[in-house]
Amino acid sequence: MATTEHLDAYLKAMGRRDVEGTKVHLADNVVLRSPIAPAPFEGRESVANVLTQLLDVVDAFEPKLLLRDGPDFVAVFTIRLGDDVIDGMDHMHLDDAGLVDSMTVAWRPLPAVVAVQQKLAPKLGGKAMMLVPVDQSL
Repeated sequence: MATTEHLDAYLKAMGRRDVEGTKVHLADNVVLRSPIAPAPFEGRESVANVLTQLLDVVDAFEPKLLLRDGPDFVAVFTIRLGDDVIDGMDHMHLDDAGLVDSMTVAWRPLPAVVAVQQKLAPKLGGKAMMLVPVDQSL
């Protein structure tokens, strides 16, 4: 079973807002499934770009808890952007070398997610979205 050395270092680097420090802990073929865009981001450089843009947009990324089942992990964290607070979880998988090769991100609550998406998606080549109550939709 792979050690958590890379995962622990990755999460600490995220907390320090150090994307360069995260890259050595990502597999070359890492895949990131994000709530910001429908298509996954693939490859170390693509994922590092997403992390760079995210950390440039948000005020804080705060790791909280790590749960493990073999090579699968759930990392619980908080993201802050102004008054918006996101409770997040990443389902992460480690390859045989202990490198992160897969991340699937889940964030809540929806209004805070949309606030971050509006700032982050355009930086990643996507479109900003808007949360509109059903009774106000066109």
